[in-house]
Amino acid sequence: MSLPRALPALLLAPWLSAAAADTARNNYMLRCMGCHVADGSGSLGKVPAVRDSLVPLVATAEGRRFLVQVPGAARSPLSDLELAQVLTWMVRNLSQQPVPAGFTDFSAAEVARYRSTPLLDVQATRARLLASTAPGRH
Repeated sequence: MSLPRALPALLLAPWLSAAAADTARNNYMLRCMGCHVADGSGSLGKVPAVRDSLVPLVATAEGRRFLVQVPGAARSPLSDLELAQVLTWMVRNLSQQPVPAGFTDFSAAEVARYRSTPLLDVQATRARLLASTAPGRH
């Protein structure tokens, strides 16, 4: 593609990215914030905080699958693309830990692949995954 033909796409890319982030933030506010609260700190004893767990979970394929399969995510009315954008936004904006340089955004295809498989024991699966990513366990 020649530069003149590619120029409109290059100029729109940052705007489209910002628009996707705004949509993801709005979807988090509408679909997730009621339980996980605005900053992802959750509700003690009821809803787990995600601030410390997102980065360790996205470090493994099993952890990424878990985030898609959590009932509130998997059963949400969001499209696969919208859910992928929300999960990516959460990792990039709610994590207390630095997002690794190699982090790959969630994709609609990844969400579609995992979403239909039910997660049977959320608490035990989360505890096992986080324990396996704890420092000194590698």
